[in-house]
Amino acid sequence: MSKVTFTIILALTMLIGQFFLQYFLSVRESRWPGLVLPALCVLVGLIYTFSATTLPAAAIGFLIGGGVPCLVHLAIYGAGRGRVRRRRQDQVEKMNIQDL
Repeated sequence: MSKVTFTIILALTMLIGQFFLQYFLSVRESRWPGLVLPALCVLVGLIYTFSATTLPAAAIGFLIGGGVPCLVHLAIYGAGRGRVRRRRQDQVEKMNIQDL
């Protein structure tokens, strides 16, 4: 396998793997682990913004480097937290049924 192919496969694995990691962290009982990756995306976007030399380059750097991935991570976070809320509500309903 050539070096270029290995690099492409590694980059795609990391790109896709971060979204699986985000979902895994979002469905934890505590809400804070799921907010780590969106915060890192915002920080990366800010680094791109402050290292740009012109205003359009700064805006594009923030959107591509942090804004769009942050929105995707927050959407995954919302879906994961919804699942946690439903699971918690089901447990409460089961306890209420057992109390009867």
